[in-house]
Order: sequence, then structure tokens, then C-alpha cells
Amino acid sequence: MMRLLLRQAPSWRGAVGLLGFVPNLLSSPPTLLVLQHTHQGQNLAWTVVAQSGQYAAPVAGLTVSGWTVTPGSPVSGAQPPDRVVQFYVAGRVQPKLLCLVDVRYFAQGGVWVPYYRMDEHMYFVRRGDRWVPLTLLNGVPALVTATPIGFANAAGYYQGFSFAQTTGPITLTGWTVARENAGSLPAP
Repeated sequence: MMRLLLRQAPSWRGAVGLLGFVPNLLSSPPTLLVLQHTHQGQNLAWTVVAQSGQYAAPVAGLTVSGWTVTPGSPVSGAQPPDRVVQFYVAGRVQPKLLCLVDVRYFAQGGVWVPYYRMDEHMYFVRRGDRWVPLTLLNGVPALVTATPIGFANAAGYYQGFSFAQTTGPITLTGWTVARENAGSLPAP
């Protein structure tokens, strides 16, 4: 197979480029992040991979007080593209967007390491002269709180964080993964 690639490639550089691409086809996508929680004395760890698509939660209907985002796997080679992970929670009719997690890789010790920034997805409406959160539960805005792990880097990204809702537990239904600015996918 190597001779065939060398004969078909216009130069030796083209053959090396083709051969360098083959291992990427055979390997699984790197882990972007790991969602962790301790539930009834059992450690849960759900892996979110760097492949674009929709993913259902591994355990349907699991309601927990919060989740911790821990680092995914480092990547060697060229800097991987930024990713956006959209987390969805159970809604009355269909899943609702809870928050977005931006994933950016930063150089560290010869490899690229994922760092995270959470953006809450809140809807607001104008009532009179004030902006009011649309998602209220007993008069309290349903906000997502994030507690960072460590300090932010110069770009405002963290090595991990914990998140929860101010109004109660979270029932994640799934998530979507997309490249930054690649458009959004429908809810899982």
C-alpha cells in the first residue's frame, strides 16, 4: 500500500501527507471533556468527544444537583479547532438549552490541552422599563452558576468547573458538539 501511495502522489511530500492522515482515520476522536458527579455513592463519568453531532445522556432521566467538567485528553500535532458543547435539560415539550461550553485548546508542554468557558443561555423579556428573565420558577430566575477549578488563563478559559441551577437539580437529556461558528445542531 505504501508503494501505491508513493506512486500516485505527485511528490514525496504528498505521500507523507497522505500517510500522516491514515492514523487519524483509524483513531477515535479525542475527549473534549468529562462530566462527573457522585450519585448515591456512585461516581458517574460521562465522556464528551470532539466529534460533531447530537448525543443523548447515557442515563435517561437522571436528576442531579450539579455536574463537574473535568479536562479531556491532550492532543498532539496541530492546534485542534475550537468546539462548542450545548447542554440540554428536560423541558415540558422538548429539551431546553441550559448552557454552552466553549472549548479551546492551549499549548502546554508540547501538546494541546482543552480549556473551558461556560456561557449561560438565558432568555429575557422587556416588562415596562426592565429586562426580566423569562425562565422564572417561583419568582426566582433559573440561573446556572459555575464554580471554576483553578484560575482562568489570559483568554478567560478554565481547566474545569462545576455547574448547577439556582432553582434545583438538573436533568440533562443530552448535548450537541459543533465546531465554533459552524452553526448549531438541533437539540438531541
